[in-house]
Amino acid sequence: GKRLYKDGKFLENKIYKNAKGFIFSVPGFQKYMSNFSSEISKKPMIDLMNGVSKDFLSQATGNKNNEKKTFTVLYSGNMGLAQDLNTIVDAANLLKDYNIQFVFIGHGVCKAEVKKKAEILSEKIKFYNPMRRSELIKYIKQSAVCLVPLKKKKLFRTALPSKMFEYMACGKPVIVGINGEAETIVNTSKSGVCVHPEDPEMLSKAILKYFNDKEKRKIDGENGLNYVTNNLQKEYLISNLMKEINKS
Repeated sequence: GKRLYKDGKFLENKIYKNAKGFIFSVPGFQKYMSNFSSEISKKPMIDLMNGVSKDFLSQATGNKNNEKKTFTVLYSGNMGLAQDLNTIVDAANLLKDYNIQFVFIGHGVCKAEVKKKAEILSEKIKFYNPMRRSELIKYIKQSAVCLVPLKKKKLFRTALPSKMFEYMACGKPVIVGINGEAETIVNTSKSGVCVHPEDPEMLSKAILKYFNDKEKRKIDGENGLNYVTNNLQKEYLISNLMKEINKS
């Protein structure tokens, strides 16, 4: 194990030494690079944030924002080892006496396990397979609030899942279970609520906050859409990147 780690670090150093500069999809990575020798840490570093395409935005804003009568909480995307889906099921259990529906859309190595855990709440939790983007946007627009849950690992402190920006582009408030970069964006844009990862009680309280406050859902959703439109359009981010590269 130690040998493998050592070899990995050696290779990492070699790659960084040969690079002319660095492009980061997460802002927090610049801090990590400052741990290396000045030969590496003095190279040009440019951020290229995750974002949404013009095409996604126009599809999202073209779709009616028709929230279902039943308050719906949505998670869509990979159902893998990084996503904290068990906490969503635990929160659904805490909220089982409320008229709240949970929807999971996607596939992944943990789907079967999560479905099994959710069996006792089959009336409250629905599972769907991945679907075309136009169909997915319809489901997002019908939901009341969308979830971005990751496990409690240091590794995820710099994570900025593109799903978060897609929910915001659909004008939906987000409840984000990530400490770190994502939390900063949610707080800056006032587009949702941040909760501690792997904390079903805190998650259920955040869901209830939106359940009891339709106006907050509307305002936070609009804030998210405005933030994505003004700051996170992929084409705009890429043209800024090209300008930065030409400057370097």
